[in-house]
Amino acid sequence: MTAHLGPPGFGGARAAETVACTAESLLAFENAALPLAVCDPGGRIIMSNRALRALLGYELNELLGKPIDEVVAPSSEGLYRTWDDRLHAAALDITPEKRFTLWRKDGSAVNVRASSSLVHDDEGKVRYVIARAVVDPNR
Repeated sequence: MTAHLGPPGFGGARAAETVACTAESLLAFENAALPLAVCDPGGRIIMSNRALRALLGYELNELLGKPIDEVVAPSSEGLYRTWDDRLHAAALDITPEKRFTLWRKDGSAVNVRASSSLVHDDEGKVRYVIARAVVDPNR
């Protein structure tokens, strides 16, 4: 028996395509070589990939909901002094790469070069901040 998903673009077929694309995107995020995190507008981590968890020494459940300022040290080199500055309407959608220090679970520091991208909703409000890092062995 073959499951009927309906005509393309309607209901089942379109839903199945959306699920497949979502699963593919999540797998790509999880398995990306670069450490990645997604934060909500409140500054809490809502997704982190395997590379970030390995770099920082956390399990997924330990990072989810953690305030970003518990993982990222304040930086005089960053474009924005506060999280709210990063979300301001005049903020860049994509920041240039800057040097930051991240805190590992064991309290040690790791130097990285990082940048972030804003994702807006249909009304133009920031929905997510996606950050990526590259270990900076030269510092």
